[in-house]
Amino acid sequence: MLTLSATTRSIVLPTGQIDITVDEAAWPLDDLCDFAARENPKRGFLVVSRVLGRHLPVSPQVMRRSVRDLAARIPADLPGPVLVLGLAETAVCLGQTVHEELRLQTGRDDIHFLHSTRQRLGDQSLDTALLCRFEEPHSHASAHLIYRSDLPAPRSLVIVDDEISTGTTTCNLAHALVAACPSVEGIVVAVLTDWSVGRGWQERMPRPTKVAALLSGRLEWTQGETIAATAAFDMAAASLGLLATHRNFGRLGLDASVAPLPLTPLPPLTGPLRIVGTGEFTYLPFRLAERMEAEGHDVVVQATSRSPARVGAAMKTKLCFSDNYGTGVPNYLYNADLADGRTTWIAHETGADTIDPALVAALGASVIGWNA
Repeated sequence: MLTLSATTRSIVLPTGQIDITVDEAAWPLDDLCDFAARENPKRGFLVVSRVLGRHLPVSPQVMRRSVRDLAARIPADLPGPVLVLGLAETAVCLGQTVHEELRLQTGRDDIHFLHSTRQRLGDQSLDTALLCRFEEPHSHASAHLIYRSDLPAPRSLVIVDDEISTGTTTCNLAHALVAACPSVEGIVVAVLTDWSVGRGWQERMPRPTKVAALLSGRLEWTQGETIAATAAFDMAAASLGLLATHRNFGRLGLDASVAPLPLTPLPPLTGPLRIVGTGEFTYLPFRLAERMEAEGHDVVVQATSRSPARVGAAMKTKLCFSDNYGTGVPNYLYNADLADGRTTWIAHETGADTIDPALVAALGASVIGWNA
């Protein structure tokens, strides 16, 4: 149920109530996000982006336009080298597209990309392979890993996430990264929606910090009924996945944009298409969707998620299946309309045999891989 006024809104969910005030908006609130109840006692709500290509199917054109507008709000004259860092799993594609747009818009070649992950890479020892790790306290899977790269030491850091509410995760990440990279002089936090106005978290950041956002305002959460996932889910959610065979699409750092095609041939296509990214593997499925859209196809993009949300509000449907990264934690696909007549391609980096046959059958999908 929604209560509307010019700049304020109250959203009643089964888990509580959100009261928001929009202070500034380059994009209308309803074009950017919706809300849903989350099965998580640490945070009972979920900001559901309409432009991210995760929980809601989105046209690649809309995704690109939102990122282009967000990147344009990041200062072009940041001291280089600049490191753009996307947060797993939600903001991997967003962060990598911001990186791509920043390079295009500024013409600079000293802007690099890295993303956090919850995956172990082969038999590497975490003690020697990691640059740092940090915690995302409100998440079931709170641990983030950041691997060492061959990128030059950054002077500017651009942290990309879909939204910011309290700033705690951002502060945790910034302190871990600056401790590992003391060359950082300043930080920009780039988010689609900034709900942290008045929280004062910038004062806790280790370097001077600016925020770039398409919408900013305030969000107050009143907890109602606590809906928790099962104890078995909580135990599995904290575990790390394993990529026995790993291709570097961003976990080990990139000094330029990459967009390789899948190793498996694309299936024949007639009619509208849905491309489903899996977990942290979302940027290359998005780039493939853009390519198919440019060829004249009707395409939407969405992705699987580890986040357990309740059906209702922004979540119309929910499929549950096993994780293709081998953590044992259930994964979900929301708002996939099985009656919309779309052909579905499930995109992965983990091997075709890791995709749950139940998900393939439910969607009548073909599986395409960047790691056969």
